[in-house]
Amino acid sequence: MQTARRQLSPASLAAASDARLVALTRAGDERAFAAIVDRYRAPLAHHCRRYLSAAAADDALQQTFINAHTSLTNAGATLPLALKPWLYRIARNASLNLARDPQAALGPVPDDLLGRDDEPEDVFARREWFDTFVSAIGALPDSQRQVIVRHAFAGDSHEAIAADLGMSAGAIRQLAYRARGTLRAAA
Repeated sequence: MQTARRQLSPASLAAASDARLVALTRAGDERAFAAIVDRYRAPLAHHCRRYLSAAAADDALQQTFINAHTSLTNAGATLPLALKPWLYRIARNASLNLARDPQAALGPVPDDLLGRDDEPEDVFARREWFDTFVSAIGALPDSQRQVIVRHAFAGDSHEAIAADLGMSAGAIRQLAYRARGTLRAAA
């Protein structure tokens, strides 16, 4: 059996089912895990970017695969029933953990974002408002922040967000309404 695993070509690994790749990874075949990474890297990167900036999303993606590999190679861990939703859940959790991390503070607003021809007082006022707005988004409860970021900034529909979070579209609209109210009060 061990020699059969070594003889699997990259093409056969790429064509293997998720369940087969999980079983091979569980048995210690690192090439099988590399096939999982190749298969899910791009969609999970997109998923992480729904919550984070591109650079932070790359960190969350890396943490996703570290966590997945640790779980899959841990003999005592329970295997996922379905690989894809399991990976998306890990990516979501890694993204939210990174978004909550106080060490991952937002950098200063670039000067060219706020305009060059304005008076210094106007630039300062806009920076102050922008910083307050960003802080208010960060202070939202996780569910509200996730909905407002995905809907207002990423352009996802309430229905798509509801499907991803396992909630009704009405509940998502209510979370968005509450988040907008909080942000209006902060601004």
